[in-house]
Amino acid sequence: MQHDDGFVYCYGNLYGLLLYWGLITFRVQSPGQGGAAFTRWTVVYALLTRLLTVSCFLGSVFVKLRDPEMAAAMFGHLTPLVKAIFTWECLSCSITYVEYCLSMDAQRRRHLRLVAGLQEFDRIVSQQFPRVKWNYQRTRWKYWYGTVIVGFCFFSFTISLIFDTARCTCGIPSTLLMAFTYTLLTSSVGLVGFVHIGIMDFLRLRMRLMQKLLQQLYQEGDGAGQRERHERIAHLFVMSKRCCELLAELNGVFGFAAAAGIFYDFTIMTCFVYVICQKLLSRESWDLEYTFMLLHVAIHSYKVIITSAYGYLLQREKRNCLHMLGNYASHFPGQNVARQQTEDFQHWHMHNRQAALVGSSIHLNISTIYLVYNGMANYVIILVQLLFQQLQIKERQHSLGRDVDIVGHIGPITHMD
Repeated sequence: MQHDDGFVYCYGNLYGLLLYWGLITFRVQSPGQGGAAFTRWTVVYALLTRLLTVSCFLGSVFVKLRDPEMAAAMFGHLTPLVKAIFTWECLSCSITYVEYCLSMDAQRRRHLRLVAGLQEFDRIVSQQFPRVKWNYQRTRWKYWYGTVIVGFCFFSFTISLIFDTARCTCGIPSTLLMAFTYTLLTSSVGLVGFVHIGIMDFLRLRMRLMQKLLQQLYQEGDGAGQRERHERIAHLFVMSKRCCELLAELNGVFGFAAAAGIFYDFTIMTCFVYVICQKLLSRESWDLEYTFMLLHVAIHSYKVIITSAYGYLLQREKRNCLHMLGNYASHFPGQNVARQQTEDFQHWHMHNRQAALVGSSIHLNISTIYLVYNGMANYVIILVQLLFQQLQIKERQHSLGRDVDIVGHIGPITHMD
């Protein structure tokens, strides 16, 4: 395997799924095969896939609502608020999928530049440091096989949730269509999120690699190879700036998608947690449907946590790498080349402080987890309070009807002048 095929080897299958599910309109290939590019057929295929997926899902839901028997089986036992929650989920998953597709289309050329830059980065490192050994197999195992395992669990939970929610043996074709398309819509959110995580991890590992190379170059003794050593350190300065540029490109491509994905995770976890709390507070018998909801919430929680964690790790490795580069002059006191390079780098760093972002300004780090779960807890508490008020009103109406007895016939009420 060539070094310029490393990115495709690690993430090519994930990008293939993005294309097959209609989220992007280009194909990722190795530079020897032409690199990442889009054609008329890939664009037409993606547009048709999007149209069929959204229309089939909304059409299957409409068929369920039009049939009295299937509608009564699915929604007859639900409270008005839970019906509103399921309605919102049907709309939000479709809207989020369309937002993802439009965002990827709007950033397509920038996305192509990002992929080309990531492929080129390893080739440049291998030219300057030929003894670097790339552990691509581990990255492929983590992001391809790990995504397959998580995706299989998500597919199982989601399809089981839809079939258990249908509560009716009639209309099996519409149930199958709804389960498959809903799973495709919701899993698209997670797939784009995992690709975003994978590229953040790609940059994190390159930042760590530059730290190890710098440490080796700093620890080498004085000798005849001083000029070559300074040239290699200068290459590391250039590569660190290139890595920061790739991080800025990553934010531009996935920033809006990451914000929309986390907002969708927040809303679905809030709604499903409230439905589960309602089941527990009403002291009803536990249903398998709520078990699938709980597993669904666990998968979305996992995505929020690892996205925030990898954003934090990337920022930490970037900070450590730039700190080591900033100490270049202190390791070579009295050398003008080291002092000049350090001053230029510090001036550049003052105007370039990129970090992994959600949207356009929110930093992606551990505090994002607190932000999501704090908001979710607040909204769930408000909904539970509304539930308690509804239960108290029902109890008062029930006690009033039991305590007041009407004896005899009430005659007509007359009005006298």
